[in-house]
Amino acid sequence: MKNNCEVDSKHWEGFFSEMKDTLIFQMHRIHCVMFRVANRLIEEASVPVKMEQLPILMCIHSCGCISQQEIADMVHRDKSSVQRTVVVLEKKGLISIAPDKNDKRKNNLRTTKTGTFVALQIKDIMQKVETEIFSAFNSEDRLNTINTIKETADKLEQLKH
Repeated sequence: MKNNCEVDSKHWEGFFSEMKDTLIFQMHRIHCVMFRVANRLIEEASVPVKMEQLPILMCIHSCGCISQQEIADMVHRDKSSVQRTVVVLEKKGLISIAPDKNDKRKNNLRTTKTGTFVALQIKDIMQKVETEIFSAFNSEDRLNTINTIKETADKLEQLKH
């Protein structure tokens, strides 16, 4: 007797054939491959950050001094998700948190020396991810792919939700 979590191959094949040509399914596949490659390279470099934490660390590094709300707005994540990542990054010694001098309800975040070093390592790793991901493409296909994805993202961001 099958439990509710078991799916036979007929159901999987049916689902896959229905979904394989959808944008969301293909974007998810790309996302999974990129995260797998990036997390492997990050782990090989002994960088103490996971892919999910990268946007926040890199945002803090790039901006120099930024509030949690500003980060949430920039990376399109909710404030509580940003807060959880900020706590982890602070515990790892990668960022510092200081109250804003003008608004006591707001905290300002900065990378520490270690955080800056890690952010620079991450930039190098992201270049390696790009190189590995696009190794199957010729330069024209690479450029066309990036432009198509960028144009698609730009158009989707303009939609009213």
